[in-house]
Amino acid sequence: MTTATDVVIDYLRTQADVIAGRADDVLADAPDAVHRSRVATRRSRSALRTFAPLFRRGQVRALRDELAWHADHLGAPRDAEVLKERLLTALVSLPDAQASSTVGERLSASLNDTHARAHASLVESMDTERYRELRDRLAQFVIDPPVRQSARTAGIDALPGLLDGAVDRVRRLHERASEIDEDAHRWHEVRKAAKAARYCSEALTPAFGDPARTLAEAWEQVTEALGEHQDTVVAEAYLVTEAVRADEAGDSPAGYLALIALELRVREESLHAGQSALDAALALPLP
Repeated sequence: MTTATDVVIDYLRTQADVIAGRADDVLADAPDAVHRSRVATRRSRSALRTFAPLFRRGQVRALRDELAWHADHLGAPRDAEVLKERLLTALVSLPDAQASSTVGERLSASLNDTHARAHASLVESMDTERYRELRDRLAQFVIDPPVRQSARTAGIDALPGLLDGAVDRVRRLHERASEIDEDAHRWHEVRKAAKAARYCSEALTPAFGDPARTLAEAWEQVTEALGEHQDTVVAEAYLVTEAVRADEAGDSPAGYLALIALELRVREESLHAGQSALDAALALPLP
């Protein structure tokens, strides 16, 4: 009989294999390697949080904390990479008078430098005993899971109830964020919770098939839209700083201000899309 922990451990093993298999590529900054490793790390943390009642608490918490540490190091170079691609693509859409070569050159140089420093920090972190212990701890967790005695015989029918906890968290944060639509931080919290619901719906797909797959796809729509919303927040903050620097250097800030205007329009559109996707996802039944 397949148990609830079998399903979760299979999912965690897949993520652990990605983290281990991509490590050399991450160090070499190979295309997409940091992104894939970061997603696997996030999936692992989400599964450990949502399905924590199946395992002994102390070991789950410790592993989640270490995965969060690694995820932070993975996130910085990836964020710089994404921001650069986003802004240079947007720059092409501006009129020639605003999309000056100086703006593109400044953006590229600044974000290339940010990416290089962040990747160097990532490489340094992966050459530490802490990182090696994380890898060992994750490998040991999937080889010999610290399953609670009370959960050893729990069938897969226990999993939807645990997923419901993740979905309920999204619902509560959604209600809170809806009180003030302009509060970007609250919507960012909704997005993170929706990612947990998405990843854990994915984890249930092998056991529950199409119903879980439909849920995962619905939550993906939420995370994509709210991810776009958060990207505009990050981009605006960065562009404001660059506009000030350009002005202080005697250059026109017009290009940066035009990019900010674009981001603000996208923010409104993406929030509307995210809210609609949230309503659809929250209306779906659990497997």
